[in-house]
Amino acid sequence: MSKLALVGGKPVTDNLLAGARLTTRSDLERQYLLEVLDSGTWDDWPGVESMAKKFENEWAAYNKSRFCALLTNGTHTLQVALETLDIGFGDEVIVPGLTWQATASAICDVNAVPVMVDVDPETLCIDTAKIEAAITPRTRAIIPVHLYHRMADLDRLIPLSRKYNLAIIEDCAHAHGSQWDAQNAGTFGDFGSFSFQRSKLITAGEGGALLMQDEENYWKVVSQRSCGREFRQGIKVHSGNYRITSFQAAVLRAQLQAHAVNAPIINQTGLALDAAIAEAPGVQPLRRNPHITRQCGYAFVFLYDRSAFDGIEGKLFRKALSAEVGYDFTTTYTPLSHSEVYSPHQKKRHHLNRSYLEAITPSRWNLPVADDLWQHRAVLAGWGIFACPPERASLLTEAIAKIHLNRNELLRMI
Repeated sequence: MSKLALVGGKPVTDNLLAGARLTTRSDLERQYLLEVLDSGTWDDWPGVESMAKKFENEWAAYNKSRFCALLTNGTHTLQVALETLDIGFGDEVIVPGLTWQATASAICDVNAVPVMVDVDPETLCIDTAKIEAAITPRTRAIIPVHLYHRMADLDRLIPLSRKYNLAIIEDCAHAHGSQWDAQNAGTFGDFGSFSFQRSKLITAGEGGALLMQDEENYWKVVSQRSCGREFRQGIKVHSGNYRITSFQAAVLRAQLQAHAVNAPIINQTGLALDAAIAEAPGVQPLRRNPHITRQCGYAFVFLYDRSAFDGIEGKLFRKALSAEVGYDFTTTYTPLSHSEVYSPHQKKRHHLNRSYLEAITPSRWNLPVADDLWQHRAVLAGWGIFACPPERASLLTEAIAKIHLNRNELLRMI
């Protein structure tokens, strides 16, 4: 009789998340939404005490940031940050080759060139040892991405940016509330860019925020999000409309109160899951830099060694693990070099000249580490897994050990 759940056996658990303990505040979401509806102030406007302004102030305070500006989404936050820094045609911006397409497409949308650097195989974040070789006289900025449930190595990035006079825009779409040496993600560089899209730790369906410490940059951002208006004398930047609504901000205010409770729990559960993986055969947790004092992740990721499972591919292992614990495991984003959603060279607006078109063509980049992680090594679960009670994390150890012991059942499926 088969022992593995994937081929008809009994799973280790039907529900890894039994007894889940993350907080939600749907009561506050409803209360704040009705307050906005009754107020008649549905937009975000300087000088008006809107719900959007309240959340803007609270998000700045939570992250101990001098300034915060809310925008329509996390793609526009990156674009507006780049344009605030006057980055455009003729400039290059360094990005990791493993990230969501918005990190790179925002650069193309300001007519600059994204330069892709491969990632660290043990953290999935940009490999800081490879950045210096990618810097040219045209390089203006680095966009490190705090990916899934690790942070980019800020202790190496910050000195490197100062050495070459490069701006840093932290892409924190996966890192709400994460901390490096007790300082919040998004407050180390010139900008910290956050997304509140529906899959994120804090969400209003859509939305975004920029943290910054420089007041002039703040007023440039505020100008850009509101059609280029001048709200501070002498500061205006031609732009479009990137304003968030107060309805979205109402949901975000409530979700921030829940997240303030959940953040330390997510960190604690992440450590328990890492420890469970460290005890299992043929797998290993991502390396966690000791400077990470709180990790709030968009997803939980660990690394799979197919040689320890007699060559069984990661895709089949992930299916088997999903069946054993009642929770779906998948893989990373497709690397940007052949991402199914990143193809800027196909868009007519980017046909500025032949050399620019060639520079932004994704296939020019070789990203062997990112490719190996995506195809073979990475095992990923969405951030809902951080609701798992830490005492149940050992079920992951048990499930992986069971798959390893009975791997012949999977080999027969190949």
